[in-house]
Amino acid sequence: MTFPAFQRAALRALAALTMLLATSVRSSFVYEDDPFQPVTQDETVAVGGVVTLTCSVKENDNSSLQWSNTAQQTLYFGEKRALRDNRIQLVKSTATELIITIADVQLSDDGEYTCSIFTMPVRTARATVTVLGVPGKPVITGFEDAVQEGGKVTLTCTSSGSKPPAKLHWYRDQEEIQGRPDVVESNPDEPTYTVTSELTLTVTRSDNNALIACAVDHPSIANGDKRTEQPLSILFSPSVLIHPESDLPREGEKFFLQCVGNGNPEPTAFVWRRKDGELPPLAKVDGAFLRFESLNKSDNGVYECQADNGIGMGDVTHTLLVQAQEDSDLFILTSTLPSSSAFPTSSPESSTEDKTLPPFSPSPSSTTISTSTLTFASTLPPSTLPPSPEVPTTSLSNALFPDLTLLPSTVPARTPPSPPSSFSPPATPSSVPRLNGVHIFTEAGVNAADPTAMSPSSGVDHAVIGGVVAVIVFIMLCLLIVLGRYLIRHKGTYLTHEAKGSDDAPDADTAIINAEGGHSGVDDKKEYFI
Repeated sequence: MTFPAFQRAALRALAALTMLLATSVRSSFVYEDDPFQPVTQDETVAVGGVVTLTCSVKENDNSSLQWSNTAQQTLYFGEKRALRDNRIQLVKSTATELIITIADVQLSDDGEYTCSIFTMPVRTARATVTVLGVPGKPVITGFEDAVQEGGKVTLTCTSSGSKPPAKLHWYRDQEEIQGRPDVVESNPDEPTYTVTSELTLTVTRSDNNALIACAVDHPSIANGDKRTEQPLSILFSPSVLIHPESDLPREGEKFFLQCVGNGNPEPTAFVWRRKDGELPPLAKVDGAFLRFESLNKSDNGVYECQADNGIGMGDVTHTLLVQAQEDSDLFILTSTLPSSSAFPTSSPESSTEDKTLPPFSPSPSSTTISTSTLTFASTLPPSTLPPSPEVPTTSLSNALFPDLTLLPSTVPARTPPSPPSSFSPPATPSSVPRLNGVHIFTEAGVNAADPTAMSPSSGVDHAVIGGVVAVIVFIMLCLLIVLGRYLIRHKGTYLTHEAKGSDDAPDADTAIINAEGGHSGVDDKKEYFI
């Protein structure tokens, strides 16, 4: 059987391909089991770093190991340097191992390095060195001037010199935000890349002074990432607040209102107005301050402050309520009345009828006040206060309020007191509601609640204490008398009659004779104690 010429050529090519494949498979099996086959490993290093190349065999028949570079130039043959490059140094050279290092690695050092052992046949192994291009610090552009609130800002971040291409990330303070996909461009003079990313923001006043950061992520950066931060400056109209000097302005005192504006830029122009008319004559505008030399009830009203920073204006209002001097002083004294005391009235009518004022129970929103001043301003309307009997007021109340005339229709009729019970609440001074909720205490309440008056119980206590002291002094005097008599009795002189008659004797012998003759015996001797 004969084949055409083209068929014979195809059969020869197929047979040659089969033999080559079989030889390759056979050689691979031989290398895996061959103790003379060199073994290497791939390495990755950043530009400027140091890479270590290791070649080893299990056995050696006195053949030398050799390292060659990507251009097949011999670097080391055994322990002998073949290429004069001071960056390449020998670390170890034995019959089964050859180790070298390459310092200050450059992008040109990227490629395959060959380890050979000169046996029969020559055996080789390849190691790929990957050199990483370190990306430069990112640069943010597109923000040169401040942007007004509500506008848009487009920022561009660029980083060059990376290999492989780096990845860019955007952050607002510490929160990551999404920008447009990265644009990668290769550099014409070197095998590195330039990466660009854009971020578009619609800014608000909350973005003022916010930090926008662009960070580079690349395997050549060992410690974290490289980043660049750009603070934002947003222009916005001011928001305004009014701060009063005091929450309780008093009549006759100095006082001011301060207008505080928060904006970018800070407001510099302030305008003060009064809603219901002109500013008071004693009120002076001092920039952000409205100063009152002496407060008056006529200063009550709603005041408005308007601040302007050139971008916009903001305004706010404040209601001023001036407290009367006597009203503010009344709230300072807040002592509580005694719980077990009666408050008799001093009027003739009440004394003849021998009646006690009905007890007054304070409401939850009011407080019983014992003070030398007879009037106070109440926050409750007169209709919410309990009725009280009609009693005459003191001259002090009339002096404080000469214009407040007591109308008969406003005073409730006297009601008889409730019958006594086993338990009655504490008695308090009676009060009469008058104009605008001003209450006037009667003299009964004043006399009972006077803090300077001495109660009967205090007089009784002084009498008891004086009596106890007198008794103690009397007992001490008695003890002193008894003790003196006791000491005198034990310190006296003893008189006997043993020498009776010796007082009239002219000499001692005669005294003895008279003494002996004057006594009839021992039994007659007696002693007297005085």
